[in-house]
Amino acid sequence: MQCYICGDSKSKTYKQKNVCVKHGRFLQMQHTARADKKYVPSLYEIEKLVPSDMRCQDCGVVMNWLHVENRKTGAVLQHYRNGTIGIVCTSCNVKHGLMPGDSYKDVPAGHKLCRSCKTIKPLNMFSKRKDGMYIYPLSKCKVCMHQALLLWREKNPEKYKAANKKHNDLRKKKGFTVGINSV
Repeated sequence: MQCYICGDSKSKTYKQKNVCVKHGRFLQMQHTARADKKYVPSLYEIEKLVPSDMRCQDCGVVMNWLHVENRKTGAVLQHYRNGTIGIVCTSCNVKHGLMPGDSYKDVPAGHKLCRSCKTIKPLNMFSKRKDGMYIYPLSKCKVCMHQALLLWREKNPEKYKAANKKHNDLRKKKGFTVGINSV
């Protein structure tokens, strides 16, 4: 089987068409743009947008065609709010959706936008979550997470007391002392 677009022998079937990995991704990009009611570029236009070194035009990371290789670096068709289009990594595409305008490009390295207070803060202001092999900063900063926890405690006093009791019972069972005077 050969790709019906470029003739590459390494191909797969995408919607009953034999295509290589790159052109299969192009067809997915067109399908997504059509579903989102955005401008649908031709395969030729997408081909011209692809950087020769496969580096994201926004952050410079090396991209790949398949998301299974590394989710954050998968190539995505980006519709910028100024009307232009480009090929960027999935990470930049997600950031674009979260921030007003195209301002995600202006976020300095080592910083992130808090989804709650909408301010850009250093990464050390965010708690981390391990998701499989990767460690991600949470979407809310530590201050906003603490405020959300306090609000939840006020709204759910019974659940908070039950969780606290369960935690204390577990600590007693393991041999830890519970209370203010425990040392």
